[in-house]
Parts: sequence; C-alpha cells; structure tokens
Amino acid sequence: MWRTALKILYIPLDERPCNYDYPQHIARLQSQLQLVVPPRPLLGQKKQAADVSGLWRWLIDSLPDCDCAILSLEMLVYGGLLPSRLHQLSREKLHNRLQQFHNIAHLWPNIRLLASNLIMRAPRYNSSEEEPDYYETYGEQLFQWGWLQDRAQTVGLSTEGLTVSEKTQLESLSASIPTQPLNDYRERRRKNLDVNLAAIDLVTDGVLDFLAIPQDDCAEFGFTTSDRRQVYDRIETRGLHEQIHVYPGADEVGCSLLARASTQRLERAIKIYPLYSSRQGSQVIPLYEDRPIAESTQLHIRAAGAEVAGSPSDADIVLAVNVPDQYSQEAKDQPKQLNISQSPSEFIKHIQQLVTEGTPVAVADVAFANGGDTALIQQIDAACGWETVIAYGGWNTCGNSLGSTIAAAVVGKESNVQEAIAFNTIYHLLEDWGYQTIVRWALMESWLADLGATYFDLDGHSEVVEAEIGRRLKAVWTSIVRHSFQDWSITSLDIRSPWQRMFEIGIALQIRRQATSRDVSTPQ
Repeated sequence: MWRTALKILYIPLDERPCNYDYPQHIARLQSQLQLVVPPRPLLGQKKQAADVSGLWRWLIDSLPDCDCAILSLEMLVYGGLLPSRLHQLSREKLHNRLQQFHNIAHLWPNIRLLASNLIMRAPRYNSSEEEPDYYETYGEQLFQWGWLQDRAQTVGLSTEGLTVSEKTQLESLSASIPTQPLNDYRERRRKNLDVNLAAIDLVTDGVLDFLAIPQDDCAEFGFTTSDRRQVYDRIETRGLHEQIHVYPGADEVGCSLLARASTQRLERAIKIYPLYSSRQGSQVIPLYEDRPIAESTQLHIRAAGAEVAGSPSDADIVLAVNVPDQYSQEAKDQPKQLNISQSPSEFIKHIQQLVTEGTPVAVADVAFANGGDTALIQQIDAACGWETVIAYGGWNTCGNSLGSTIAAAVVGKESNVQEAIAFNTIYHLLEDWGYQTIVRWALMESWLADLGATYFDLDGHSEVVEAEIGRRLKAVWTSIVRHSFQDWSITSLDIRSPWQRMFEIGIALQIRRQATSRDVSTPQ
C-alpha cells in the first residue's frame, strides 16, 4: 500500500507530548512516512505564547519540499492552545495572521493543507490553571450564566424558555459576576468564533483542503454549544460537510489529521469496524462530551480518513471499544479489586479470536475518563498478549483515546516497522493506564502532600516527583503485565512533567527486542 514516500510538515496545538510526541510515534509506524516538526522551543510554554513570527518563518522555509502540511490554527494565530484562551489580540492582528494561509496556498498550490481549530471550551468549575485568572473565582458562575443564556435562546428564544427557578438563578448570576470578567470572556469568545468562521471561509476559497473543528469540554447548552451552532450553520450553508468535520475532541487532532494525510497515498479507503464491549454502553454519553460514544466513534473514524465497515468480515481493522456499563466515571473511581471489569468475557474472547485469525485489532479503552481499565489490561494480557494488537489508547477523554488509537491503527495497519508498533503500544499502556489510572492517584493519596507539592503545582520538586513516578511505573508494569511483550525489555523509562503538574507526563522510553542490541526510543 505504501509505494512512495510521504513528507508531512506538522505544526502542533501546543508543546506537550500528546500534541508534539504522539504524532511522531505514529509517523514512525511507516518507514516511508516522514514528519517534519518545528523545534520545541519555538512553540512556547503553557500560557506563554509561541514565537508566532518565528514559527511562520520556519513554516515557509520548511514547506516547499513537503507533500502536505498539518497546521494548528491555535498555534499559528494565537501562539498555542492556552494563549487562545488568554490573548488580547486585536481583530486586525488575527485577520493578518489568517491572511498568511492565503499566501502559502498561492505560493505552493500543490501542497495539501489540513488544519484544525478548536471551539473554545467553557469549563464548569473554578480554576485558572488553563483559563484567565478570574476563572479561579468566577469560572463555575460563568459556565452557568452561559448555560442558562443559551438554554433560554435555544428553548424559548428568550428568558421565557427558562423555568422560574432558572430565571431567578440567571438574575442572581448577572448581579454577582463582575462586568469586567464577563465582558472580557465574551469578547474573546466572539473573536475566537470569528476565527473559526474565517477558517471555514478558507475552505470555501480552496485555501484549506480539510478542516477539523474539535470541541473540548462539551455540554448540552452553553457558550461552546452556542458557538458550535453558528459553526454548523456556516458549514451547512456552504455545503462543506465532507471537508469540515466537527466532533468532540482536542489533543488527539494532530494524530487524526496525520492519519488522514497518510491515506492520500492509499489505493482505497481503510474500513474500520467498531466492536463494542456492550451495545448499551456504546450509547452512554461520556464525561466531558455531548453525544453517545458510538456517534463519536464514527466521527473519529471519518476524521482519520477511514470508513465505517458494516461487519468484521468487511473490515480492514476492527476497533475494539471498551465502553462503560451504564454510566461514565473517572478511572480513579473504578473498582480497586483486580479482575472486576466492565468488559464482558465475550468481548475478550472476540478480540482473541480476531487476532488469532490475523485480523488487525486496535483497542480504544473508553470505559473510564482519564485513564484505562485495569481489569481489561489484565484480561487481554492473559488472553492473547498486548503485542498482538496494533494500537491501544485510554487517556483523558473519550475523544482523545478514540482519535489517537484510530490514527495509530490506520497508519500502522500494514506497518513494516514492528518495533514502532511495540513502542507505541507499550508507551500508551504505561502512560494511559499505568500512570493515569494507578500511579498518579497513588502519589496523590499522601506522598505528594508530604513532599509539599500539589496536583497542579510541583513547587520545585519536579525531579523528585518524576523519579518516583518512573520507579512506580516500572513496578506496576512488572507486577500486572505478566504475559505480554516477552520478546521486549524496557531498557530506559525517564519521566518529565511538561507543565510542572500531575495531569500529564512525557516518557523518555527505550525498549529493546531481546534478540537484538538496538534500542527503540522516544523521538528527540
């Protein structure tokens, strides 16, 4: 299928491993695929915006010998994901940066441009960790105000659409939220919506070949939902449903677009059959999202440039989706007893049968939010071994896991680099399940507080925390993953905390096949 080389330029959403490293891991699944990425220092640091001018210069210098480009509008317009929520940029500045996309399309008309731009989220809690400072005090109230305003407009086209208690709550919120934060928040949202609508215009004008518009932290009503309706209206008016996809997600979008870009060299579309651990569970709306898992799964398959197959026999890949039983909950709240899983034994047996028959199987572990299902890890380890699947993902949100797993499956379906498949699967088992589900919360119980650090602030103790995470991850791996990857050894496992907090980590991982002396390691 991969007869010719493909060189892709990639501008990520931000500098964290999920956006910077994961697509590089996936790109290594095909020796004919080269991913060109900017130096990490150009991308800023958390709330500190990237060197946008320098990044554009790097892009223009690097683009001419590439086949296509995957471009984050957040990075190239605002300077990154968090800066897109904090900026004070004028509409003129935003317009000028968007105009540069016309320039590169004019200079290199044969280079395909795939882009992404999120609908700005509206968290329902008080925290300024990733939002403006005033969100620490007024975040929950701002969310509720937006939720009630949008519900009123959606249900009744006025406040007559609200119940008496909801009207009272809206009046109370309007009186208690100071004018400055409310106006600041609404104005930035309007600017960011303008950028999304302008991005749709770029597709209309033929500048962008494809646009992904993921939604982070969705809800039935609210600021984000209101913005999404306006985005939908413009897409509908322009008839651009095939070229613009809107779906729940965020940090997986670089992986999804990489998969989509890679499919241009294939003879036909890859077909993926979703196999759910439970039909009922596939209809659960997961935490932080606004639609059932089954609907999101189909959207993520299409975003990756693949098609949904009607049956396993008609599929190139089976996506085994581990779903909740009745409702979605956090991974840290799953049963602590081992071998208690929401995954029925028939699901595990079906996976085992498929891999025995030689069908490529990828596992999207979305039974819980923010971490994998421990019992599922054990069951597949015992039944057929994790080295028999071509991809695994179980991190953060349902959309994050679906998107990255599907992307790795699409690119790795006929991989000629078995070491890269093993590396990618081991990496995600370590981080998505080992760290997010087990080690992170074990450290939170008392160890971190005794050290003088907190979940969102390691307070200068990062080296000690990172070393302890690494030590515990190795212990978890050796005690629970007992049957998989017998031909591989983990020769190095070093941890870094990119934003000096516990929410996510980066792993400098090296693995080695027992019969060789060559290490496979994290891209530098």
